[in-house]
Amino acid sequence: MTALVYPARAPEPALSAPGRRILWTAPLAAAALACAPALAQTPASKAPPSLAIPATTASPTAPQSPQGRKPPGATPAERAAYDKAFQATLDKPSDPDTLARFADLAVKVGDIEGAISALERLLLIDANQPEVKLELGVLYYRLGSKEAALTYLEGAHASPEASQQVRDRAEEFLKAARR
Repeated sequence: MTALVYPARAPEPALSAPGRRILWTAPLAAAALACAPALAQTPASKAPPSLAIPATTASPTAPQSPQGRKPPGATPAERAAYDKAFQATLDKPSDPDTLARFADLAVKVGDIEGAISALERLLLIDANQPEVKLELGVLYYRLGSKEAALTYLEGAHASPEASQQVRDRAEEFLKAARR
């Protein structure tokens, strides 16, 4: 009963050496710093010059709710390729070609969130990729996240490096997302 009477106190930081305290955030910061160099070491010149515009940009249709969305039937070969590509992203988290391949396969097997994650990592490597922004806008649109879709689609459309095909597709999806 006495345990309920005492006010809750924050735990004391651990002592590492006599008189020295370690903040509880130190392990978290160490983990973040361990992952950051992989992305920071990849020069922008290693980013793929252009991604092929995938089939996901075929035509804007109304996004479906996640409950109503069924992933496309992936063949066992596609699923195996997806699993292999996923493992490759763990082995080479900052390799642009690996990330682009995984994103393409993730879309084919219905893992929209996985594809988004890989494409956003590509933008961390080189933010000036209108094809990647277009694909991210389309994927967010398919998930029903119109604000995120608009952000990426507008970025793709406004990019001076965007091809006319990318601008046209971005404009088409921008119109659909603004409805």
